[in-house]
Amino acid sequence: MPRNRLISAGVAACLGAALFLVGCDSAPRVSHSPPASSANPTSADPVTPASSGPADLAAAIIDFGGRLKPTAAYRDPTAEERSRVRDAVDLLLVGRDGLPKATGLLTAAGYRSTVGTDSATGREYAIYQTEPGSDQPWGMLVVDLSRPARLAIEVPHPNSDLQTEGLGALLFRAVPGSVLLVAGSHRRAAKNRADAAHNPDGIFQVVAGQFARARVNQIQLHGFAEQSLPGTDAVVSNGQRRPNPPLRRVADALQGAGFATCRAWTEKCGQLEGTTNVQADEARRRQSVFIHVEITGPVRRDPSRGAALVAALATADLPAD
Repeated sequence: MPRNRLISAGVAACLGAALFLVGCDSAPRVSHSPPASSANPTSADPVTPASSGPADLAAAIIDFGGRLKPTAAYRDPTAEERSRVRDAVDLLLVGRDGLPKATGLLTAAGYRSTVGTDSATGREYAIYQTEPGSDQPWGMLVVDLSRPARLAIEVPHPNSDLQTEGLGALLFRAVPGSVLLVAGSHRRAAKNRADAAHNPDGIFQVVAGQFARARVNQIQLHGFAEQSLPGTDAVVSNGQRRPNPPLRRVADALQGAGFATCRAWTEKCGQLEGTTNVQADEARRRQSVFIHVEITGPVRRDPSRGAALVAALATADLPAD
């Protein structure tokens, strides 16, 4: 058995039949200097998040995604809301010290905040979320407080690319120091205006843009129908045809774990290459790492195969350049 497959099989064992993963990553801590824009954040009083976060973090994330409806209303954020969220993300990327000010800004932008300890990992987290279907449908942001942020995991199409929010939760557990961003509206809402991966004016893009600006690597999870690319389990791309080491590591890890993987920089992948993705465009402009992963329906629907895919991704050293 190839070495990559041996490693990812060991990580998949940590996930277990229930798809729970506990501490299978021991990479060194990485810190980020505060971006210049966080020096004078939009005015808001510091707030301490309530200590009432759910013990089963993955279940809370899946439940959130399941409440997003294509018939719900949607609007883009105001300039003030965008500014508050932008400055809050800058503060969160610095680490725990920025938590009270960031929480105050996000509260003013419409988020509800809690902190808790994830029962599967024992790691403390902060979770910020808005109410699905509300006038402020910004989504969910989950921050691992065990170390400064070093990887951003993104789910732009919850309850549309089915099971991607659950896979995002598992990957968040698999890589300590992650931040998980889940869109707050169904992609079909407001005649597709709410599609987070293609809306340059949404809150999802505001948050992801700050990840790119801070040079935090991003991995974005999508789903495709089996008939769109028969015989393929995953497509790895970055929205352009120029590969880099992180892309190659991800593709190698998936292929090594037994997933048929299309590499968008060497072959055509059924128009699943993320070439119109606005987060990919922003990352390219910022010369920041962006990894776009499309996952076929049969893998997403099978808990054991989904766990194996997440385990493979976790071996790919996602935070590294």
